[in-house]
Amino acid sequence: MGLRQFIERVEGESRTLTVVDRQASDIVQDMLDDLFEEQPVDVVEDGGPDAVPGDTVVVSRRDGSAFSSSLESLQNAILFVNSDTYISGARDLEAVDTPAAILGLADTVFTVEGYPDTRKQKFLLIELSRYIEARAWDHGVGELHSSFQYLSRLRDERGTHDVYRSLGETDVDVNIYGIEDTTVPSDIDANVYSDHDDEDLRRAWFVVYTHPSDQDESAALVCYRLPGEDGAVGPWKGFWTFDPDRIEDVRRYITTTFQ
Repeated sequence: MGLRQFIERVEGESRTLTVVDRQASDIVQDMLDDLFEEQPVDVVEDGGPDAVPGDTVVVSRRDGSAFSSSLESLQNAILFVNSDTYISGARDLEAVDTPAAILGLADTVFTVEGYPDTRKQKFLLIELSRYIEARAWDHGVGELHSSFQYLSRLRDERGTHDVYRSLGETDVDVNIYGIEDTTVPSDIDANVYSDHDDEDLRRAWFVVYTHPSDQDESAALVCYRLPGEDGAVGPWKGFWTFDPDRIEDVRRYITTTFQ
C-alpha cells in the first residue's frame, strides 16, 4: 500500500457549503465559487433563518453535523491571502485561526493544481498543513511527521523554516521526510529521514500530528502529487482528517516505510 491508497479509501465523500444571507460583494462569491470549482463541495446560497447572521458559511456533512463560520473569516484565511503569507512567515503559528467551516470539510478529497497555477484551491491544503503544525506547537507534546518532497524547502521558504524551528523548541517529537538535495538547517531540532529516494516519498505531502493522550487532538493532512501528461507534474490530490483510526493508519505507514 502507498499513500495514494489512503486517499482512494476516502474518495467519494461530498459536502454542501451554504452561504447564508450573503451581504458581501459578488466578487467575494465568485472567489468562493472558484475555490471549490470541480471539487466535491456544492456551494449554494440561501436566505437563511433569522437566527443566523448574514454572511455566514455553513458546511453540512452526511451525518447531519454542521460547521459554521463567518464569510469574513474565510476571506482572511483563504480568499484574500497570497502565497507570500506562508513562504515569508508573515503569520506566526499563534496567529493561525482556521475557520470551523474549513475544518468541517475534513475527509473530503480535493484535487488542486500547484505552481504555476494561480488559483486559490491549493491554499486549502496549505492552510490545513499550517493548522496542524499550529496544533502541535500549541500542545507542545506528541509526534509530528511532515514531508517536504525536497529538504531544500526548509531553507528556501523562510516561513516553513521558522515554523519548524519553533516546533523543535517544544517537546514535540518532530520528524521530517524528504529527498536530500540539501541539509536541514542546524537550528531545526528534528529527526530527518531522507534515505528513501523513491517515487512515493518524492510525490508525498503529509503533516501528521498525534497527541499522546487525547486522540481528539490528533490531525492529519495526506496528499499525493499525481503524474501529469508527457512527463509534466500533475495536480495534488489529498484530504485532511481528524479520524483517530485514519490518522494512526497513516502514521504507522509513514514510520514503517520511511524510517
